Amino acid sequence: MTEVRRNVVAATWASMDVDLLRRVRKTSIVLGLVMAVPVAFYIGWLQATAWTAGWAWSLANLAVTRSIVARVLADGPRDKKALAMALGVKFPVLYGAVAVMLAVLGLPAMWWMAGFSWPFFVAVMKSLGRIYLRLDETS
Repeated sequence: MTEVRRNVVAATWASMDVDLLRRVRKTSIVLGLVMAVPVAFYIGWLQATAWTAGWAWSLANLAVTRSIVARVLADGPRDKKALAMALGVKFPVLYGAVAVMLAVLGLPAMWWMAGFSWPFFVAVMKSLGRIYLRLDETS
């Protein structure tokens, strides 16, 4: 049972483009900031703040989720203390920050959600670009 699990985990990590999350994070930050400027200028600074807070929160959530998944799918012994710490950051801290941003600060939820979905949009576009350009095909 353990050997089968190790083989599945190794195959999964080997087939995954480990650089994808780094490229998504970098592109999301750069283009998110570029898009925040016209949003602030034409729509309003509060909406631009919500946009920026949304994608920043989404990227932080993605990083913590990646850390949790990597710890759970670890090939060797699991660091339970680090896993508990990652879960302790994800749930109370990140979701508490959302409550503060939306309820206390009064950021527009629609713009926050638009920012939240931005890294996912970037990831889909990057994946579709790789498919279109056939970068993952082996010759």
